Amino acid sequence: MGEKIGILGSGGWGISLAILFYRLKYKIFLWEPLRENYEILVKKRENVEYFKGIKIPKEINISNSLEEVVVNSEIIFITVRSSFFRKTVELLKNHYKKQPVIIGTKGLEYNTGKRMSEIFKEFIDDEKLLVLSGPTIAREIAKGCPTAAVIASKNEKIAEYIQKLISSEKFRVYTTNDIIGVEIGGAFKNVIAIGAGIIDGFKLGINTKAAYLTRGLNEMIKIGVFLGGEEKTFRGLSGLGDLITTSFSKYSRNRSFGEGIVKIGKEKYLEISKMVIEGIPTTNAFYNISKKYNVELPIVESIYRILYEGSCPKEEIKKLMVRELKKE
Repeated sequence: MGEKIGILGSGGWGISLAILFYRLKYKIFLWEPLRENYEILVKKRENVEYFKGIKIPKEINISNSLEEVVVNSEIIFITVRSSFFRKTVELLKNHYKKQPVIIGTKGLEYNTGKRMSEIFKEFIDDEKLLVLSGPTIAREIAKGCPTAAVIASKNEKIAEYIQKLISSEKFRVYTTNDIIGVEIGGAFKNVIAIGAGIIDGFKLGINTKAAYLTRGLNEMIKIGVFLGGEEKTFRGLSGLGDLITTSFSKYSRNRSFGEGIVKIGKEKYLEISKMVIEGIPTTNAFYNISKKYNVELPIVESIYRILYEGSCPKEEIKKLMVRELKKE
């Protein structure tokens, strides 16, 4: 078991995992749902729109058939965007053969605010379900740069099996049973990263960014613990680790989007960029959760007003700075 791995989603994250596992000598099946994109991938062995410059080894099997990928795989990774996650799991249900499934998608569902594992359980039993997260910028993984990640599962035996299966000198994996914490951290950091990009766009400096990220982490812990996560998880790889990566990397889509808001405006940036900005729907989800349960999240509220109400970023920075003074 474990030598055949299926990856559902051929964006940057899916391709980087495919390359990572290919280097471990596993047989890889990569699913691309759109026929047009599939044909380009097969012909050019590269995702020219979303992951340009990273070639897919010819030994990796690219398929337009989810059934083919699932039936031939002993382990499944799901890396599709959060907005397509529900549909993917709905399709997976028809061919699922009780193999371990690892969720690599980070985010919350726009309308419901549900975590990806909650959506998964609506269709398939979660006995063999795991969640993968951490500081994992796709391009760096594809290039072979060392990093670490965490796998969360209530099934300790399977978690330890997957840990040993995919760990290497380039990819160190830890385990935890805190699924909620890992998912909340992986989703929430995208919201904070947008603000980090705004700070970069205004060239406000490291003091500003350090203070902002510290308070952003505080909000992550606050909402995460409220929703059932463990505080230590948010200080680990899937919380603080991923937050640092996403808030500083030039490859971070959410950070780059925030910077783009300052330099050319939100609408213009989205028009030019074809990348998925998970932080946009996730901001909406966390904002609604905070209002529903009366959890104070000042940074989330500011990012929400910038994205959904057209508020001026400079004004939002001022509001955060002059609001009521409090104890740390």
